[in-house]
Amino acid sequence: MNAIEVHNLSKSYGKIKALDSLTFSVQEGTILGVIGPNGAGKTTLIRILSCLLKPDHGKVIIYGHEISSHCDDNIKKLFALLPQEARVHFYTLTPFEYIYHYLRMRGITKEEAKLRAEQAIKEFDIEYSNRIMSTLSGGMVRKTLLAMILSADAKIYYLDEPTVGLDVKNRLNLWRILREKAKNSTIIMTSHYLNEISSVCDKVLLLKEGRIVAFGPPEKIGRQYLSDFYSKIVVFGEFSGEHLTKRAGKNTFIYVKSKSEEKEVINRLEELGLPFKREELTIEDIFLVGDLK
Repeated sequence: MNAIEVHNLSKSYGKIKALDSLTFSVQEGTILGVIGPNGAGKTTLIRILSCLLKPDHGKVIIYGHEISSHCDDNIKKLFALLPQEARVHFYTLTPFEYIYHYLRMRGITKEEAKLRAEQAIKEFDIEYSNRIMSTLSGGMVRKTLLAMILSADAKIYYLDEPTVGLDVKNRLNLWRILREKAKNSTIIMTSHYLNEISSVCDKVLLLKEGRIVAFGPPEKIGRQYLSDFYSKIVVFGEFSGEHLTKRAGKNTFIYVKSKSEEKEVINRLEELGLPFKREELTIEDIFLVGDLK
């Protein structure tokens, strides 16, 4: 059964076409990663799917309900949303209270909301559940908001850049939780990190300039565009060598195919005294080294 169907979806902001005739479907129980460079249309798509924005053309169907023209409370109860720009509004509440009151607003009974909040606190290892939200770091707040959204009994979860601000340990824990959630729900998430997409997503929707460039399993897209590369080294300035390099602004990106090549390049940069840093491959690299039209 399809949880979501998107048909010929388009959205423009003035002369800028954010989404251009998107058509795809997502089966129930799927974790879909929506990827692409900044400005590709990822957040616009999430906002339309979650009834925050109306498309110019096309339609979206969620479990048989068309939402593009109408989105009542019954439809909204089908999903839960964590926006990329989510902020805390009630600073005097604790993480436990924040989660509890969110569930109450979704119509959950007091007893059930308390049980779910306690479970979410435990599942996300929120040791600071009794501290005031205004005293927490950005990463702590993000983890609390994730626990809050995923504590809802939703058919669909929309997560826009969910791991921003999380450390490696908490990212890994989130991936485990998402896989468990996908047994009974559908998850749509955006991300810039290839390792995230590869680890947790069943399918990937790759966008560029509002169009679908690729749609399928992450390993297929990874093999197609970045399977030859091990890592990248960002040089803060100009550099030329035998390895694949791409210029972006004032920086040079060097793409290496093995750990030994990486060491060779780093040694050379250190000899030349050029400032640099090593980075993992991200979605943007597909558009620097891939042949995307």
